Amino acid sequence: MKQDKNYLSAILIVVATGFSLFIIMQNFLTKTNERGVSAGLPLMIPTLALLIPLAIIIITMISREVRYKKALSNGVKSVGLIRKVTETGKKHSRKLEEVKLELDVLEQNGNKFLGEVTTGIRYSELEFLKEGEPVPVIYKLDNKQEILIDRKPNVNELKDRINNYKTQNNIK
Repeated sequence: MKQDKNYLSAILIVVATGFSLFIIMQNFLTKTNERGVSAGLPLMIPTLALLIPLAIIIITMISREVRYKKALSNGVKSVGLIRKVTETGKKHSRKLEEVKLELDVLEQNGNKFLGEVTTGIRYSELEFLKEGEPVPVIYKLDNKQEILIDRKPNVNELKDRINNYKTQNNIK
């Protein structure tokens, strides 16, 4: 749901920026028709001020999607149960703290293996990372030590996998 809100926000930003650019370009064309190109050049500053953040937003969204598709290309969506959480001390921004998670990753056949993943987590979400809590992950079939956090998990599939694991191991 949060991912959908992010896309909706990005679409609204793109539409608002497009409308603003349309108005600016109309003014630019009007001024250049009346008094020449030099009269319209000051309107290029707000145009650039709108285009640069728009380009950054679009590039960020595309790069996230490309990384996600790349992770899925040879990976398996699964769930990892937290064994240990360690704060690395690095900060990605004012809101993100880097943490190292040691996980028991559940395979498709019900077995588990030990894995680690380092990722940025919001300060407000750190309290939810406790021992035994499930985390959606993607691991590579050919290299199980290459694990990523799944940003778009299928919640029902993960619940089924956790329930199957608990049933097999008599965990309540």
